[in-house]
Amino acid sequence: MMQPPPTHHPIRDPLLWLAMLVVGAMLTLLSLARYWGYNSGMLDLGNMSQAILSVLRGEPLVWTGPYGNGSRLAGHVEIFYLAFVPLVAIWPNPQVLLIGQALLATVGAIPAYRIALRQLDSRMAARCIALIYLFYPVMQTAVLFDFHGDTLAMPLLLFALDAADRKAWRSYGLWLALALSCKVYVAAPVAGIGAYLWLWGGDRRVGFWTMVAAVVYGGVVFFGVREFFADSQVVGAAATSYVNHYYGDLGAIAATLPDRFYHALLVFGPMLLLGWRGWRWLLPAAPLTLAVLVSTGPGAVYQYNYHHYALVVPFVVLAVVDGALRARAQVGQGAQAWRWQVDLGATTVLVVLASALLVQQPLNPRFWSREANGGLHHWIYGRIERDVVKDRVLAEHVPEHAPLAASIFLAPHLANRDTLYVVRYPQDLDGSLLPTILPHVDYVLADALFDWRAPTTHEQVQIRMALDAPDFGLVVARDGLLLFERDAPTEAVLPQTVTLVSMSDLPDLELALGPALLRGVEVLPIEGRRFQARFVWQLNGPPPAHDWVAI
Repeated sequence: MMQPPPTHHPIRDPLLWLAMLVVGAMLTLLSLARYWGYNSGMLDLGNMSQAILSVLRGEPLVWTGPYGNGSRLAGHVEIFYLAFVPLVAIWPNPQVLLIGQALLATVGAIPAYRIALRQLDSRMAARCIALIYLFYPVMQTAVLFDFHGDTLAMPLLLFALDAADRKAWRSYGLWLALALSCKVYVAAPVAGIGAYLWLWGGDRRVGFWTMVAAVVYGGVVFFGVREFFADSQVVGAAATSYVNHYYGDLGAIAATLPDRFYHALLVFGPMLLLGWRGWRWLLPAAPLTLAVLVSTGPGAVYQYNYHHYALVVPFVVLAVVDGALRARAQVGQGAQAWRWQVDLGATTVLVVLASALLVQQPLNPRFWSREANGGLHHWIYGRIERDVVKDRVLAEHVPEHAPLAASIFLAPHLANRDTLYVVRYPQDLDGSLLPTILPHVDYVLADALFDWRAPTTHEQVQIRMALDAPDFGLVVARDGLLLFERDAPTEAVLPQTVTLVSMSDLPDLELALGPALLRGVEVLPIEGRRFQARFVWQLNGPPPAHDWVAI
């Protein structure tokens, strides 16, 4: 039910802007820290960055997949990415996407505040709702999960809902159009908004046409636009390929059913104290939530810390507002008229506590740990000296714009090129993809020490293939970073030799290092500031069965 216009305006509330400043700065810096520490992957941030940069070359959001180049318009149809083209034209770097996403997500607090202020006529209640939005766990995890269209659609849907609450239908249509352009499946929650307006919102005509627009747009995009831009990467129809990609192993759901239920509880649990009363607003998010919970890939995408739940957040906010409104109406003006305010404050506290427990951010005690899986560990936000070496190698040795296959966490830093494969794709366990990729690239940049969660042997099979490739030579070997060049000059190719010496030639034992003994070290100065190091090792046992790799 519409309320009289409140006397307060969000632009005049310094606490709202302070909260937005703090959370926005935090999300921006943490997003950038993941990138600086080489923890943003090619399959998310890198692909999106390459696609957006391709528009500057006159291409329709083109990115490189495992089977060649294709358009984002043949997949998720993220037309909204075009809005970032002017930004990358000024600064052709993935960091501008991370900054833009974090700031756009943060301003979603404004429509959340305005809706609450209008419905509840309480500045304190509006502040609580804004904090619930800013600290909601899946809002923050979505922003910190690289760069995605559904995360961008999240605040746009809130602006649309604010316009609907004001009955500003032109503005409502514009915001919905922008949200729909972010990703093909945003059509599902938009249709849900229409259903709510038709059933309970008191605007049946607007609700009907919202549902029609969402269904028509979703159908045209899914079965028309995607098919038009589909290419040789897609086996069979684009629609069928899309479904198989996310639901190709439904038989595996039973084994993970308890875990899926647990993550559903993490997504909705923080708001249930008041949100259950506003359950009607959760229905628009239900189809998408169910689709995510039964998805079988790639990876455990049903977990709360993936980006897919970003589209749930606007409806969580509206459910809490509606729940507070209903709780206030239930108690009326009696002795417990304050009860709804206490419940809203408690819900806000629960959301902030859930964020502190579930999100790697400064309120989380684990954030300050440098141990494995701690926030300051180099797997998450930390940056180590080897990352500085990576910066230097990429700047000094990898040619700009050359066709390249790169290690999955190095690739986003090299995205401004037409052809950019990944050395090892997650599904390429046996290395069968790399031989099909090598004819299309001039350079291969592998990481023999792969200092992320996977073992250091993550790219070992692919490195062996690159070493054996007759038309590629190893030209750079720096702290485990290996750069192979096609048709490299003979004098530039680093020799790959291993000499086994007899025990009688070895000096006395110097240092035991697990499976190997360091028996001798020699460091000789060369010209300038360069040195040549020679190491003599003794294995504890027979040589490994696999090939030797110089790192």
